[in-house]
Parts: sequence; structure tokens; C-alpha cells
Amino acid sequence: MGNLAFILNVVWVCIVCLQVAIILVMVAKKQVRDFPALFVYLLLSLCQAPLMYVIYSLKGYRSWPAFWTGWGSQGVIVFARWVAICELCYAILGQFRGVWALIWRILLLIGVLAVPAAFALGGHDLVRLISSFDLAIEFAGAAVLTSFFAFSRLYRIEMIPSLRSIGIAFCLYSCFRALNDAVLQKYLRAYSDTWNLCDEITYVATLVLIGTAVFLLQARREGRVELLPRHVYGSFIPQANDRFRSLNDRLGALLNSESSGKV
Repeated sequence: MGNLAFILNVVWVCIVCLQVAIILVMVAKKQVRDFPALFVYLLLSLCQAPLMYVIYSLKGYRSWPAFWTGWGSQGVIVFARWVAICELCYAILGQFRGVWALIWRILLLIGVLAVPAAFALGGHDLVRLISSFDLAIEFAGAAVLTSFFAFSRLYRIEMIPSLRSIGIAFCLYSCFRALNDAVLQKYLRAYSDTWNLCDEITYVATLVLIGTAVFLLQARREGRVELLPRHVYGSFIPQANDRFRSLNDRLGALLNSESSGKV
């Protein structure tokens, strides 16, 4: 137990250092305006560490104040990560307004359906209820990102590699957290310290991916539409109108013909 506690403390220090480094990089590269939700998530996650350290020092690691403070702050951070996930999806597809109008509704539906599914796996006691809430948000995040990547792959939507790396990092961490809440903590409570260490290490890997992506991410260009000279539009618009008129006439003749509707 002593060695495990020492390793947990070392990993905890690594997490804090990575969070500080990522925040400083985002500030230095002026990425806070482009990704405010990601920045707020990292900042809240960073503030959780000193808060929990004070609670653990004053009340003990297994005390009720530590339990409620830990789960309460974790709920806020998980929600902040969910908002960051939505921001990431918008950063990739927001330029396609028509596609995004459809996708955000589909992603919202997936997220809403994930919540009752996650709560169904938990019990009805207060302790399990908190764990089920965490599971619901994590499961929704993993489902949304998986569906989003599948959609992008199917329609060959080009992604900036750095944004893809951030999405993969969030997806993998949400999957592990969901697995941890649904199975490991429920059936393997005797190994909770070991799984806590696995969770910390997984988060370190997540921060490394996010930090690398943020460091390599270039400044986002303004979404300006470059128009062609006016005479170009004047030359092809009449031709386009003639094509549409011809297509309309053909469809009308096909639908009004005697053979229409026959197989």
C-alpha cells in the first residue's frame, strides 16, 4: 500500500505539471478564444488537485467530506469535458452549416439515450447514483465521439490531425471511465486503489495527447469566403438555369407519362 500511494502521488504530480503546461501553451498561442471550453475544462481539472489535497490532508483520504468533495468536483469536471467534446465536434463540422444542423441533433439524441442506459446499470442507493451519473456522462461522451468519427469516416470529412488527436484522447478516456464506473468499481471494489492508479495513468496519456495536439495546432484562420469575379457568375448562372430547367422538364414528363409508377 505504501508503494502504491507513492506511485499515485508521483502520477498526480505529473498530471498537475501536464495541465499547467497545456494551459500555458494555449495562453501563449492565443488558443483560448478558439477553444474556450477546452481551456475551462483543463483549468477546472487543475483546480481540483489542490482542493482535494487540502481535503485529504484535513479530513483523510477515506472520509465522507473527501468522498462528497471528490464526487461533486468530478461531476463538474465531467460536465465541462462534455462541453469541450461538443466544442470539438463544432470546430470540425461547424463550417458545414447544413451538415452541422443535422449532426448536432443526432449527437444530442445519442447523448440523451446514453443517460438512461447508464442509469439502468447503476443501483438506487445514493452512492451508486453518483457513480451512475458519472457513468452516464462518460458513456454519452464516448458514444458521441465514436458516432462522430464514424460519420466523418463514412463521408470522408477532412480533419485537422491535432483536432483528431484531441477527440481520440477524450474518447479513449471516456471509454475507460465508463468501464471503470460500470464494471470495475461495481464488482472489484477490493482493487479500487489499483484501478484508481490505472485511471490516473490513463489520464496522463490523455493529457499527453492533448498537449501534443495543442502544441502542434496552428492558429485557426478566419472563415472568409473568397468570391469569384462578377463576370464569372454571369457566365455560368444562365447555363446552370438552363440545365435545371431541362432536368425539371424531364422529371415532369417522366412523372406524367403513362408508364410512370409501373415496374
